[in-house]
Amino acid sequence: MEGTETYRRWLQRTWVYTASMTLAAAGTGVTIAFAGAGASLLWGEQPLPLVIAVGSIAFAYALHEVGFVRLPVPGREWIVPAAWVRGGFYRSAVVWGGLVGAGVFTRVPFAVLPVLAAWLFVSGDVVYGVLAGAVYGLIRAVSIYSAASSRDSQELVGLTQYIMRLAAPAHQATGLLLATFAAYLLAAPYLS
Repeated sequence: MEGTETYRRWLQRTWVYTASMTLAAAGTGVTIAFAGAGASLLWGEQPLPLVIAVGSIAFAYALHEVGFVRLPVPGREWIVPAAWVRGGFYRSAVVWGGLVGAGVFTRVPFAVLPVLAAWLFVSGDVVYGVLAGAVYGLIRAVSIYSAASSRDSQELVGLTQYIMRLAAPAHQATGLLLATFAAYLLAAPYLS
């Protein structure tokens, strides 16, 4: 990014994109949790079969993340049309961030989202849905935060290559997180 004004505008756009992504992810989280809260009126407390099912799904996706099995990760291979992000500096950041942050319109790079969505539905906790969705949106925007710190194109290329090298360790960490969550869900009913 050459020039202070260009860099300042890039930072502004980054924060608008991040805010849009975070709000959209929080909206998805609260929507799923709200639907689960409505469904829980029918079934009462969290039914053990659903908790075990989510724990089993979390374990299966933990194996997927560390490379032991290949599972489809729900998401779409849809790309935001260029025409949707034309027409304004901030409008494009809002549209792009909102669509990516929602998590249901574009590619999902990690298997945490389907497990999170399933748990938000089963738990039916709307506050947790907002918080979990917002955290997902913030984490999904990490690469954008990093890019905002780059001041020239060569530095940005180097940063992109570095982030790409972090993909494998990130999948390993996600697998460990999912395995821990699976163990909690599968053991918790028997520990209380």
